[in-house]
This record gives sequence, C-alpha cells and structure tokens, in this order.
Amino acid sequence: MKIRTRKITQTFATRDVEAPVKGNQIHYDSGLAGFGLRVTEKGAKSFILNYVIHGRERRYTIGSLGEYTAETARSKAVELRQLIRDGVDPFAVLEQRKQETLEAEARQRTVKQLSDAYLTQYAEVSKRPGTVYDDKSLLNGVILPRLGKIPLGQLTRRGDIAELHAALKGTPYRANRALALLHHMFEWAIADDSGEWTMDKNPAAGVRKYDEEKRDRWLSEEELQRLADAMDEYPRRCGEAPGVSKKQGDWMRFEARRAMDALRLIMVTGCRKGEALTAQWPDFDFTRGVWTKPSHHTKEKKTEHVALNTQALALLEGMERKCEYLFPGRTGGHLKDVKSAWAKVCKLAKLEGVRVHDLRHSFASHLVSSGVSLPVIGKLLGHTQPQTTARYAHLADSPQREAANLFPAILPVARMVR
Repeated sequence: MKIRTRKITQTFATRDVEAPVKGNQIHYDSGLAGFGLRVTEKGAKSFILNYVIHGRERRYTIGSLGEYTAETARSKAVELRQLIRDGVDPFAVLEQRKQETLEAEARQRTVKQLSDAYLTQYAEVSKRPGTVYDDKSLLNGVILPRLGKIPLGQLTRRGDIAELHAALKGTPYRANRALALLHHMFEWAIADDSGEWTMDKNPAAGVRKYDEEKRDRWLSEEELQRLADAMDEYPRRCGEAPGVSKKQGDWMRFEARRAMDALRLIMVTGCRKGEALTAQWPDFDFTRGVWTKPSHHTKEKKTEHVALNTQALALLEGMERKCEYLFPGRTGGHLKDVKSAWAKVCKLAKLEGVRVHDLRHSFASHLVSSGVSLPVIGKLLGHTQPQTTARYAHLADSPQREAANLFPAILPVARMVR
C-alpha cells in the first residue's frame, strides 16, 4: 500500500485523487499528524486517523466521504487527538459503543426468537428426534403462548418464569419439564459466544421444582390381555362412523393398524416410544433375532444390541414393509406420535391413568416377577446404570420368597400353632 502526503481538502478528496490500480492508497495530511484519506481500487474514499496509544499503533476510520467533508473529518480528527492526549483510546470507545448497541438489541430479542434459534442451532442437531418433538410441543403448547413475546431483557424469574411454573401446578411433571427446557435454553444462550444474546444470568435458575411421585404403574397380565384385545378391535372400529366413505375408512384403518403395531412393539420389547417410532428395517437381524438400536436413537447415545423374543419377531415378520421405517409418517419420514390412538385404545380396553411409557414398566416388572435378574433386564431396556433398573427390585416377590424358604426349618409350622 503506497502512502501519499499533501493537504487534504474537499477539492482534493472529490476531484483530484484517483483510485489506485490495485489495493489501497492513503494520502496523509501534511498539517495534522495521522489524518488521511484512504482510497480503494474501486474508488471508495474514507477519512482515517492513525495514532499510537499505550504503545500500540491503531487506525481509526472516521467515516466515508459524503458522510464527512474534508473539513468536518479534520475537526473530528482534532477531537480524537484530544481524547488520545487524555489517555482515551477512540477505537476502544467505538468498540464499547458497538457492544452496548449489540447488547441493547439482544435484550429486545424475544423468547420466541431465542426458542427458534435454540431448536434449529442446537436441539435439531444434538437431540434425538423424539426429544425435539417433545421440546416443540412444550414450547408451542405451554411456554410460547405465555412468554413468547417478552423481550429477553425484560424477562424475570419471579414475574415470568415462576408464574408460568405455578400455573402448571396441577400437572407437576409437565411444569418441571417446561422449567427444565427453559433453563437449558437460557444456558445455551449464555454460553453462545456469537454476541447474539448477551445473557449473563439464567432467569429460570432458582425456581424450585415440584416434587414428582415416582410412578410404579404397571399393567397386570389381565390388563395386558385386555389391551391386546383392544388393539385388535380398534382398527376394525375405525372408519365406521356415519358419513365416512370406504376410501376414507380404509385409510383410517391403515393409520390405526400402524399405530397399534408401534404400541405392540413397545409392549413386547420394553423399548422407549421414540426408539420404536424411529426404528428402521435395516436395524433388525432376523437370523440372529437382534435389534441394533443406533446411538442417535437411544437415550444414552450408545449403540444397543437387544435380543428379541418370539412375540416381537412374529410381530415384525407379519408387518408390511412400505419404506425404510417400520412406521412411516403420512408425509414422509417416520410416525411422530401415537398419543391420540393410545387414548382411544385405552378407553376401549377400559384402562385409566396409563401412559405409553407404562408398557415399558410392565415389560420390566413382569420379567422381574418371573425371576429374571436385574442385569439382564437392564440390558434389554438399554440401561447403563444398575440403579436405574434397581427400581424394579421390590417386585421380585416370588424369587425372594423362594430364596427365603431355603433357610433351615428350625421352627416347624406345628410348633408355631398356639
């Protein structure tokens, strides 16, 4: 870059100076140290000031020709020189103002804007599809209707987050999941180094979660049989409403059969709902009778190899293969949820207060009651921590009783009769 020195006037800046063939040229003023006019090869012109402060050489762009005249730019350079003599770095002041502007803009961004970024930049990249689906459900159904339009800079723990949590008191599990999602979303924004959010405190921190009673609901053998019978009956009942055409009725029955097969797979394998819905045919080795669950579909982010029982194999072998997914979605991909079908089949089976996840509990509970060891059950369920499976230990009444009866009969029953 070549340097030119002469008196910087408006006439020179607008008429006399020519663009260089390549790169930039700076024409320094002969009267004010460091003040100059920079010209690019494309003819762009701007006023600059070179200076040294705290032993560091800096170059400050005052502004473009048009925004400033030569005279106003010179006056600005004189003001900046005074700041420099006072020990103030103009460039640092400019950066501080830019940062304050960014922070002010960030504080005006809303919870809705943050949630959109969180979903696209983090959740959809790092979380399992089922978890992303649940996050979107919580955001659209609970969080955003109440908090979506609030600017992040005005969001408060007591007035907004705690009130939302309190409003969901009747459903403590859902309230805590909403709180956890908000907390994680704000932590993501705080950790983001792009400067887009500039959050330094988590407004969801410190809100006390509701106590959650651990559910031990599992279906008895009689309830499981009722549910199985209802699963057979439900597709036949679909499409029988008055006014439903044969074509529409056939489609409704197909949808119902697909949902029932997904529920049957959960019932006879104890898999998680998300694992069933995202399962693909190549994941199954019918020769070995093994289901290989990819790491990106499992809760623990680890590949799992699960042995299938004869009921599961018979179910799978009887299913139609329409695409790579066991349970294809209506418009591509896989089936997203079975919530509606589950509610209807439970009503048909006369079961109340039962969740899809209770099928997983039922699978484990019946195996424990039949004497299967906890480590084996943990392997079938995909547990990585023994304590996770240990919640079922209290159900093993029969094996425990048989073990206890091995104690020597030192107190004959006849002797205990009074």
